[in-house]
Order: sequence, then C-alpha cells, then structure tokens
Amino acid sequence: MPENYDLDELYANTYTEEDQREFESQPVSEKRFLTAWLLGLLLGLVGADRFYLGRTGSAVAKLLTVGGLGAWMLIDLFLLLSGSLRDRQDRRLDGYTRWAGRCAAVTILAVAMTLVLGLIIGTSTAVTSG
Repeated sequence: MPENYDLDELYANTYTEEDQREFESQPVSEKRFLTAWLLGLLLGLVGADRFYLGRTGSAVAKLLTVGGLGAWMLIDLFLLLSGSLRDRQDRRLDGYTRWAGRCAAVTILAVAMTLVLGLIIGTSTAVTSG
C-alpha cells in the first residue's frame, strides 16, 4: 500500500490559510508570553510561571517538588514555547507569535550552556578529588 501514497503531498507543509484564520480567531489572554517565559526560565523551579498563568494547583505542586527536580521546569518551557501552555481560561498568551522563536533560541542556548557548565564542574571535581 505505501506505493499508493504521494510522499510529496504527505510530507508537504499542511498549515493552510484556514489554519491561520482559526489561530488568529482564538481569544487572547491578558497574560503575556514573554513574562511567562521569563518566569519559567528564571523561577520555573518554584512554579512562578504557573502562578502567573493562574494555574495555582499545579504551581503549588511544582513548588513543593522543586520543579520536579528540574524536569517539570524544562517540560513547562517546552509547553510554553510550543504554545500549549495557556492561561487558566485556556486562552493563548499575548505576544506568542512575536516572541516564541527568539525565546526558543535563548532557551536552547541557556540549556546548552548549563549542560556544558555542569560537565566542566563535574569533570574538574572528579579530577581534583581523585
């Protein structure tokens, strides 16, 4: 059966003008994407981004687990950058289309720098203690 598929059509960009109109017609929150992203990046371990978005229950859980030991913080950053994490009324965040790309680049850079710094510290600690 795979021979019956038009692979060019199957893998083509399927985001249509109708999809764009539907996205633009969604209600927009008074909560700002850039603020939520900054809170998630800088204070995500204590749930500041979720408190800001009005998601108090999950914010308290995130606070008590210290951001799921960092994993929940990274997941929330991904959800914010993908547009999946919205405010309490499930409205998309103001400024998402303007800032998401730039914030994604900064997030990737910050995560990469954190990993490199962790490797340097871990390696230098092993060398000095061994």
